[in-house]
Amino acid sequence: MAFDKLNRSNIGALWRYMPGQPYNWSSRESVIGEPPRQVTALDVPEGWVAPQLRRLLLPFAAANASGPGAKAELDVIDRRQFNLVKAEDLKASRFPNTFLCRHCRAFQKVHIGDPVPACPLGQHGPMEQFSWGEVHECGHLAEITAPRCDSGCRAPMRLHNTRDLQISRWYWTCTRCRQRPEQPITRWCTTCRSGRPQVMRVPQTSAYYPQQITVINPPTRSGYAALAHERVYAAAVAQSLSILPRGAEGLSLAAGSSLADGALRQAREMAATLGLKPGDHLYEQLLAKAKQRTGDAPAWAAEIDALGRDGETIEAFGEECRQLGLAWDAAPLTVQNLLDGDAGTPLEPIYQRYRELFLHYGFADVTLLRELPIAYIVAGYTRISGRAVSTTRRGTETTARFRFFPAGRDSKFPMYGVRTETEGLLFQLDKLKVIQWLANSGVIDDPVVSTQRDAQKWLYRFSTPVADAFSTPDNSITEAVLGLVHSIAHRTMKALASRCGLNVDSLAEYLFPTNCAFLIYANTRSEFTLGGLEHVYRFDLEDALRELDAEKRCVFDPPCRRDFGGACAACLHISEVACTRFNTVLDRNLLFGTLPPLDGSVYADREDVQRWHGYWSR
Repeated sequence: MAFDKLNRSNIGALWRYMPGQPYNWSSRESVIGEPPRQVTALDVPEGWVAPQLRRLLLPFAAANASGPGAKAELDVIDRRQFNLVKAEDLKASRFPNTFLCRHCRAFQKVHIGDPVPACPLGQHGPMEQFSWGEVHECGHLAEITAPRCDSGCRAPMRLHNTRDLQISRWYWTCTRCRQRPEQPITRWCTTCRSGRPQVMRVPQTSAYYPQQITVINPPTRSGYAALAHERVYAAAVAQSLSILPRGAEGLSLAAGSSLADGALRQAREMAATLGLKPGDHLYEQLLAKAKQRTGDAPAWAAEIDALGRDGETIEAFGEECRQLGLAWDAAPLTVQNLLDGDAGTPLEPIYQRYRELFLHYGFADVTLLRELPIAYIVAGYTRISGRAVSTTRRGTETTARFRFFPAGRDSKFPMYGVRTETEGLLFQLDKLKVIQWLANSGVIDDPVVSTQRDAQKWLYRFSTPVADAFSTPDNSITEAVLGLVHSIAHRTMKALASRCGLNVDSLAEYLFPTNCAFLIYANTRSEFTLGGLEHVYRFDLEDALRELDAEKRCVFDPPCRRDFGGACAACLHISEVACTRFNTVLDRNLLFGTLPPLDGSVYADREDVQRWHGYWSR
């Protein structure tokens, strides 16, 4: 058996050569990835990414809740039955092992590692690999199997009409008696036995959809201990309210309050064991000593409790906030840094206009993150569809099954990833203007808040966390703010792409909707930073911002803005590689206002139709 080597970067291998992923080996044959010979631990803590992984798998668990193994995906995350690893030595084997003679159409299946067979009729020499296989939503991927002749003949079969893309026109015949079996090309799935697989050319996108997450600002394994305390999520929320210092320092400082909570809890447990109750002299003495050793509960914790949200909601908000909070450890460069560094130069007047533009476009600030840690993690894969639930052309719904990579010797499922650094621009919207926009659009009554902190508190009280990347939020406030942040992010990404030297598909977004912020970062999947976003921030940010509202129309307007949801491939949509929400929850009406209804339209006199006040309306 011959061995060939293929040299690729770690990031390139992550997207193209994973276990279970079919791909072309040079130009000779089709292969399928197998588990690597060797892995090393990825320098990203499992506990840090567990909430994000849970959100990724939640739609798949919900879609398959009635089937066997329901919610098994979530159990893997909750029980920490996974390892984050870096593949060091990937391998692959030939797949499918089916061959077809180009002359007589004879079909033959061989074992892995067997040499390329010759035509069984002995006339036409070596056969060609037939790179078609069975693929099903449950994860089934198998070779096509030739049926036996109905007359009991054991001669090889011929497969006809394979150049026709309609599989229904393919048929088998026996090479000896030339009878045509009644058995169709596609049979019931042998894995789940609940449907027919599709027959398709195997090395293509539909046969393998990587289910991946992008982790912004992950800590290292050595630095995670200081952040892995029970109040880290509440502390991250406090950071977004400017109660605690930004970055890892603020999250680490909050660990002291966790110790205090633990000491008080132990004191109460001891009192209960001794039969003491609140009001007893000895009970109060035990609590007083515990407080004296650790200090009273910090003021920031009281402010978070005053928001009136339950622990699960605070944890979901905190997951977003801690990603945002650690951004301030990524070598940030602010406008004030630019002014201080270029005072008295020709660039100073340009930087002074930045603040005016921020105010005009509703931004509180824009910050360059020069050393942004980022990790790409592929948790598993699906087949046929990348979504948990999808609709076919016939209107029927199909559910895709999430598949983990094969477990290792420790019975834990590996999740392959790469940790690297990139650059990004962090855009923060003016929260006061966002709330005023909600009030002007009739979504809420004006809450009359006067500071950025009060506006953020209001959002925490009345919005809900964004649960997943597939579903539109049920909360009207959350949906509106998410749509606004997402639409501005796409508009900004297109404006940056034309100036930073990267295609728009080489940029990516990360949304912080509850914090009215988004991050645009270089998603080149390479191992170096180009510096294009820093160039834009230093020299072309003014022009990029002015482009945001330079063109309000779409080539498909007015239907696009009135009937297509205000977003299409010609205006707001970008490649799904770059979009974190698959081009959903987008609307130009949020940015420029709802167009008035046409005369005689069914919507002309209706008051229940949402009419948006443009966020960028003058």
